[in-house]
Amino acid sequence: MPPTKGSWRLQADKDQPSRAKRVWRLFWRPLVLLAATALFLFAVIAVNQEQVSIRFLTWRSPEWSLYWWLLIAFLAGAAVGAAALLPGRAKGALHIRRLRKALDQAKD
Repeated sequence: MPPTKGSWRLQADKDQPSRAKRVWRLFWRPLVLLAATALFLFAVIAVNQEQVSIRFLTWRSPEWSLYWWLLIAFLAGAAVGAAALLPGRAKGALHIRRLRKALDQAKD
């Protein structure tokens, strides 16, 4: 039986993974890397129990162990790095959506 108009869409939809699977594929490696780094950081820095205080100009922080200050710095850096990647990912996703829409229009 010859394919009817629009039947290629059904086949293409079956071949493409769901949105949740695509998102998981994009983020599982960075998540595993982040978890491994955090675990390593936890194991290595847990021995740094010396009490330190941070001073900036006239502000002085409470005294916490060095471990907690380093953990806060690591998490803040990871958050800033992830936030810096978001605009590029959003732009790429928008570009891909436009190309798919143009491809669908060209096939019709």
